[in-house]
Amino acid sequence: MLGATSDKTALFEWRKRVGEEQANKISSMATRRGTSMHKLCEQYLNNEEVEDDNIDGNLLFRSIRPVLDRIDNIRCLETPLFSHTFGVAGTVDCIAELDGTLAVIDFKTSNRPKKTEWIEGYFIQACFYWAAYSEITGEIPKRAAILISVQDGTTQEFILESKDIIRYTEELKKRVETYYNEHTNTTTN
Repeated sequence: MLGATSDKTALFEWRKRVGEEQANKISSMATRRGTSMHKLCEQYLNNEEVEDDNIDGNLLFRSIRPVLDRIDNIRCLETPLFSHTFGVAGTVDCIAELDGTLAVIDFKTSNRPKKTEWIEGYFIQACFYWAAYSEITGEIPKRAAILISVQDGTTQEFILESKDIIRYTEELKKRVETYYNEHTNTTTN
C-alpha cells in the first residue's frame, strides 16, 4: 500500500540513468542482502545460531549487532499485524524495549547513509505497526526506531518520539485513503 502511494520519480530516474539490466541486478543484490540481514537479526534476537552464507548480509549484521544488544523484552519478532482502523496488514520486524523503552523497531539496509527527508516512507510504515500493535494489544509503544545498517559499516538510528508518531500517523491516514480511492472499483451497475 505504501509503495503504491509513494512518489517513484527518483526511482524511475535512477533506473533510466543506470539502465534496466543494471538496476535489476542492483535491486536483486539489495534484496538478497536485506533478507539475509533480517534473518540473522531474527536468529540473534531468538538466541539461535546465527548463520547465513550471504557475505554482504553478514557484514551488515555485524554492523547492527551492537544495537541489537540494546533490545530486550521482545513482544513481536517478524509478526504479522492487522489494523481494523486502517484496513491494512503487514509484518513488523520487532516490537521490544530499546534502551528500556517500548518501541516499534524496523531493520533496514542501505548502500549509503540516509538523510531523514529520504525515509518518510519508513516512518509511515513504523507508524502503521505502532497503530496496529496498539489496537491489537492495548499496549502503546513510546517510540519507533528505524535502524539502518549501511554498507560502509555504520548503523544509523532514526528515533520517532510520540509527537512524531502522531504526525506520521496523519500521513498514513492520507496514504490509506489515497490507496483505497485509486484501487477500489467505484462503478455501480
